[in-house]
Amino acid sequence: MEFAMGLFALAYSGLVLFVLAGSLRKMFPPMRAAMTAFVISSVVHGATTLLMGEHAAWAFAFWGIPHLLILPALLWTARRQNSTGA
Repeated sequence: MEFAMGLFALAYSGLVLFVLAGSLRKMFPPMRAAMTAFVISSVVHGATTLLMGEHAAWAFAFWGIPHLLILPALLWTARRQNSTGA
C-alpha cells in the first residue's frame, strides 16, 4: 500500500508541476515558468501542510519529496525548450 501511495504522490506532483509550468509558459520563458511553477506549488502545499497539525510531517513527505524528485525533469524539459526555441 505504501508503494501505491508513493506512486500516486509522484504522479500528482508531476501533474501539478508540469500543468502549472505549461500554463505559465504562455507568460514566461520556459525556465522561469518551471521555477515559478515549483515555487507557487511549494508555497501553496507548504501553507496547507501547516494546517495539518500532528500529521504535517506525513503531509510534507507526501508532496515535498515527490516535488523534489520531479524538479530535475521539469528543469531539464525547460532547458530543452530553451535550446530548441519552442
